[in-house]
Amino acid sequence: MIISPREIDFQTFVIADVPANPEPFRLLNRVPIRDNGETLVDLRVTVPELSFADYCLPYVRESVADALRVALRRLPEKYDLRIFTALRTLEQQAEMYWSNYRRAEEEHPDWPKSTLRRMTNRFFAPPGAKAPPGHCTGGAVDVGLFDRATGEGIDVRSPLEGWTGAPTAVEGLSPESAENRRLLCYVMHATGLSNCRDEFWHWSYGDSAWAVRMGEPIAVYGAIDAPADATRVRGSKLVLSDYESDWPLQFESIRDRLLDKLNQQLPGHPWQIEHVGSTAVPGLVAKPILDIDILIPDPIELESVVATLTELGYESRGDQGIAGRAAFRYQNQEVPLPAHHLYAGRADAKEMRRHLAFRDYLRENERAAAAYGSLKQGLAAEYPWDRDRYSTAKSPFISEILAEIDPCLITDD
Repeated sequence: MIISPREIDFQTFVIADVPANPEPFRLLNRVPIRDNGETLVDLRVTVPELSFADYCLPYVRESVADALRVALRRLPEKYDLRIFTALRTLEQQAEMYWSNYRRAEEEHPDWPKSTLRRMTNRFFAPPGAKAPPGHCTGGAVDVGLFDRATGEGIDVRSPLEGWTGAPTAVEGLSPESAENRRLLCYVMHATGLSNCRDEFWHWSYGDSAWAVRMGEPIAVYGAIDAPADATRVRGSKLVLSDYESDWPLQFESIRDRLLDKLNQQLPGHPWQIEHVGSTAVPGLVAKPILDIDILIPDPIELESVVATLTELGYESRGDQGIAGRAAFRYQNQEVPLPAHHLYAGRADAKEMRRHLAFRDYLRENERAAAAYGSLKQGLAAEYPWDRDRYSTAKSPFISEILAEIDPCLITDD
């Protein structure tokens, strides 16, 4: 680890202890850059205890990853440290910068270009400057505190809103918010990273801004490209639960509600609603979210089912790449239901047949179910923040079982 952690007493620490030096772009652009060649690492793999915002590109330089481990060691157990932004490509930086410039231009048509640039530069590093933006070097992270048990954000802003609450040492915070912000600044300052005084959430090492803030003669990180196989965070952390005996009861409560509505709106048809996926197999570890399939009978059209489910509070998410099937998200907050994924498709559709066949096989073969559970646990530990890789790695096992049941189930129509 190149960055030296700081020994800090939390009891006596105050935000004023964090250096708050200005960092004008004219000084950043004068800093020589001598990249030390550190590689980027995937935080999902190297520091999986972290939490991540959806769509985050979770790559940083090795030393920054080491520093974040220091932050986690100092953070009370009940909190998550969430990474909102890590690596950002120069293309993304340019898109973000100019969209905010244009917004300022629309809101203040009387401002000259020099003022528009100055105001945009205050919070968004220009992508074309000699000094690359910190996020484009792999040396910067935007962070926040979250409650580990509830997943809710910890308030570090009230009663201030928007950019008025952005400066690290801003006055006017409530006592609770001020104490929460002090905790965030304590754990981050202790890592050896430096803070942008205009953004309490932004901390960096090695970039040109760090050099100016800390009085360093050179920047040790220059702009760096994302790894060729880089992927973004999609959704929350993958956590598997032991089998819950009330999952079938949860399914029945949702099924009965669906049947009532379908029989009311589209009567006289043999509706079949199935509990599928891992939560439908007794004893199997699973994500605690039910998977439910509605098998559409002839002559009902999918569009009619979509319209009916919309009345129950479901939003259609399209076929998600599987023709003849619709996926749904439940959004009716007035009638809470157990967490579930809902799909609707023809009973003879291959995807629906696969769901049923795989479920029934695991229900009847304890050894296969146990092997599948062990595989899932290993993959969840290996890819806790990459559901695509998790799902892809499961596919060979699933295909082998389906091929044993019926080779036609693994062929494309």
